Amino acid sequence: MQKPGRNVKLIYVVIAVGCAAIACFCLHLGMHGIIISYGIRFYRSLRNVVYGISAGISLAVTALYVCGLIRQKKWQAARDEALAQDEVRRQEAIQEKEKHKEVLSVSKKMDSQKIRELLTEYAAQKWGALAQPLMQLKLQLDLMDEHQEKLSHLLDINGADALANTEDILDRVEQYLCKNVRKVLNYLDVADSDEEKDVRLVQEKLHACHEEGQKQLVQVQEFLFALAEFLNRQGEDDNSMEMLDIYKSTILSSIEDEQRKDHT
Repeated sequence: MQKPGRNVKLIYVVIAVGCAAIACFCLHLGMHGIIISYGIRFYRSLRNVVYGISAGISLAVTALYVCGLIRQKKWQAARDEALAQDEVRRQEAIQEKEKHKEVLSVSKKMDSQKIRELLTEYAAQKWGALAQPLMQLKLQLDLMDEHQEKLSHLLDINGADALANTEDILDRVEQYLCKNVRKVLNYLDVADSDEEKDVRLVQEKLHACHEEGQKQLVQVQEFLFALAEFLNRQGEDDNSMEMLDIYKSTILSSIEDEQRKDHT
């Protein structure tokens, strides 16, 4: 799309150059009459004046037109850059929306990393006043991730493939923590950060979520130590496997009990 006015400017250039050319042509046609009437010197002076003015007009108008083209190019470049930036922002907005799409859905496995990103966003934006308790929940999920990495490393270096099901236990704990955080995030979405009663409600939910998370993390830590003790005593005749099963049952029972409370 051309910038409005370009064709009009081109017409002005054609008219100006055309007028200059007509003036020169008319002077050429009347050359003999002018020489006879006024002499050769007058004709040459008149010719130089006409040619000079014509050339000056042509150059000036052409220069103005070229400057106009340059300005138009700059305008088009600026417009294209602005459109490109708008498109980039639009794509980023779409990507951001897709990134958070169904993050809190319980119809599939929840992504701990995305939950942590959401907590960071809430803490940095609308709910900055509650940034500390929000980041505490994020730190709990970070710690849970570290526990899972430790377990995976422990099983790998000990070649304990038979205990791979223990990773499922920690995975269930992580999902439980994510679902608890999800509840808080849903409250944050509907609460008003400017309403004191809403802020108090959210604070209560954050505190409850943090307390429950700490309880689960303590049990996970104890479970990891029990697993390490079991691996250290492999080959010995003791009840370390029995203790490991007790820890596993305790963790699962704790999660199931809390889930039953939520449904009652």
